[in-house]
Amino acid sequence: MIKTRSIKRNLINTISAIFGLFIIIVYTFIDTSIDDWAQQQFKTGLKEKMEQIKVLLHDDVTPIVDNSSSHYFYQIWKNNQTIKRSANLHPYPELNLRHTKIATNSHQLVQIIMPNNTPGQALLSSYIHRNKDGSSDYMYITVATSTKSLNRITGILDLLLIGSFLLSMVIIRIVTKKIVSQGLLPLDSLNQQIKTFNNNNDDSNKHFIFDGNKHYSEIDLIINELNNFLAINRNSIENEKRITSDIAHEIKTPIAELITLTEVHQRFPDDERLAKTFTDDILKISNRMRIIVENLLLLQRTSSTIELYKEPLYMMVLLDEIQQRLAFKYSNITSRMTINIQLKSAIIADEFSLKTILTNLIDNALFYSLPDGNIKINVLDNTQQISIEVVNIATIHYSTTELEKLIQPLYQYDSSRSNDSRYGLGLSIVSNICKINNYRLSITQSVNGDFSVMVRMPK
Repeated sequence: MIKTRSIKRNLINTISAIFGLFIIIVYTFIDTSIDDWAQQQFKTGLKEKMEQIKVLLHDDVTPIVDNSSSHYFYQIWKNNQTIKRSANLHPYPELNLRHTKIATNSHQLVQIIMPNNTPGQALLSSYIHRNKDGSSDYMYITVATSTKSLNRITGILDLLLIGSFLLSMVIIRIVTKKIVSQGLLPLDSLNQQIKTFNNNNDDSNKHFIFDGNKHYSEIDLIINELNNFLAINRNSIENEKRITSDIAHEIKTPIAELITLTEVHQRFPDDERLAKTFTDDILKISNRMRIIVENLLLLQRTSSTIELYKEPLYMMVLLDEIQQRLAFKYSNITSRMTINIQLKSAIIADEFSLKTILTNLIDNALFYSLPDGNIKINVLDNTQQISIEVVNIATIHYSTTELEKLIQPLYQYDSSRSNDSRYGLGLSIVSNICKINNYRLSITQSVNGDFSVMVRMPK
């Protein structure tokens, strides 16, 4: 089963994670700074106590005031002999505080276990005391105190920071969810419009357009694409309806003629006039149906991808073959065609595609010109492309809209379809083949009536 992902959930989780990481960094810095500050204050307190003891020790007037309930333990050595111990060390007569050799006039803070088996810290110091008689004594002092209160304070601060972090994460989560939900409201609105769109009810969606109450660049892109899709889809449906109707009409006409001709022949079997032309009429109508079906099949084939085999092709050879193929329809085809080929080499193209394009264009140009009208075929070799242009003087002047409709399947300018030899499929087939081969097809008509169809082939 495929796991469904949520953009909303991913945004909330990502934003929360980013802010959470930022808060962790900030809180870690704050916690470290507070711990360092507390440790520094603790060390400063030990130094102040040590300096106080030093002053009182060497003051001949004021003796050291000490009591057994003091939180500070101290021990003083003179020339490596103990000369003073704090009163609260009296219960531990054999226990000495840390006495480590250190440089003179220096301090050292170490972790120790207090006499009462609690964790603590001791500040060690050594110095030279100058007596009044000019002599000097090597002094060593150790002041220690329990870190229980310090650990308790830092522990409380850690708990407060952890609690504030969790509270911050909850608040960030709620605020992020609110912001993301508010930001995705346009998308939710669009989603609701999509839900209300009913493809099964053509009447309700015929003029349906996606829109938004407010304009957002990201949502507008989606709305525009959806509206373009609807427009293309509606046009496709209309074209399918039109093509279906036109196909039915094209097939229906020869079928009706066959039925009528057969019924008349059955009713008057001895009529020599009917019997004489009956077979030819049946064959003629059947050939019309065959041509329609073949063109429809070719249109369907060129509507999808066909297999292309590109090879060197010579335009004069192709045009000669096309002249021979169309000679049965236009006996004067050779005299009516003016060919202008400006190529220095062969064209690399698919033979079926190029031959089908040229056959349809030349056939249309000859048919829709005056009986003796001349058509021009220009083949030009440009820098990046080869242009093939078929020009004739059309008997009909098309509007811009009608020129665009000429490539639609089964479209005919004559809506009555009085001509039973043209089916409106040639240019549609040419357009499909051009799309498959990445050719550019353009249809234009000048003011003086010159009708031009140009195919641009990239090299």
